[in-house]
Amino acid sequence: MLRPTLFLAAAFLAMPLHAQAPAPGAAIPGAECLIRTSATPASWLIQGYDPFDGSIPEGTFGVTFVNEGTAECRFTPTFELVQPPFGLSKGTGKPIGYALLNLTDTQDVTPRAGRTQRNPSQRMLALSPNASRTLLYKLVADPDDVRNSGTFTQDVTLEAQDSSFRSLGGTRIVLGIDVLPSARIGLAGAYTMSDGQAVVDLGDLRPGVAPVPLQLRVASTGSYDLNVTSANSGRLRLGASDWYVPYSLAIGGNSINLTGARTISGKSNDGLRREALPIQFLIGDTSDRRAGVYSDVVSISVTAR
Repeated sequence: MLRPTLFLAAAFLAMPLHAQAPAPGAAIPGAECLIRTSATPASWLIQGYDPFDGSIPEGTFGVTFVNEGTAECRFTPTFELVQPPFGLSKGTGKPIGYALLNLTDTQDVTPRAGRTQRNPSQRMLALSPNASRTLLYKLVADPDDVRNSGTFTQDVTLEAQDSSFRSLGGTRIVLGIDVLPSARIGLAGAYTMSDGQAVVDLGDLRPGVAPVPLQLRVASTGSYDLNVTSANSGRLRLGASDWYVPYSLAIGGNSINLTGARTISGKSNDGLRREALPIQFLIGDTSDRRAGVYSDVVSISVTAR
């Protein structure tokens, strides 16, 4: 009678020990989730944007999430502003708006209200221990908000947040755009194009201002310089002969000495500008000149400051 009693007691004691074994997929006591977030690069800067070349200011960047814990991690990548207001700024002026797009999951994750707004249909990422996942993000700046040159930034944090908005790990990222000093020029008014050059007909040469409506259009991110040169040093020449008619040029009311290279500085200004500067041709002495077509080649270039 002693042996069966001992056997039943052993069987009774063994059952609770078997019941305490974790079921498949159950949490392991003492296990934890720990996410390491690595942004490449740490500064998401749209480099060398020229507001006059017609391109969209954008850049693509990557982030890798690594589960360095001992339990599965389920989380949503969330961007938060380090300091409002929203927008890329260099400390003064109106900030440049932007959008952040998760290209991997096709989600808008822009922290317009201070943090990424969760989409109810968005799936959380799941990472097993020692697993990793890389996501691609696109930063797109609003070209209509670009008003001047310089570097405009905003600091954000990218965190892996669980369903309770608890951070499982994150990193700090600098978003930004580098706007180049840039300027463009063009002509408006009485001219035609021939072999890539603008041809201006001054009409019958008479002393005084030639009746030609012509403007130099300038678009610039700020201050600029105009450089003007004359192939014949301020003389309208008859073909390859020694016959010539002297003349001078004025742009935006600034007289230019065409005997050498001349630089005109635009108004000092830190901001996007568009101007229409009248061009005037002042014809000199035309007496005792042979009849014919007199011409010169004037080159005008612009440099942004």
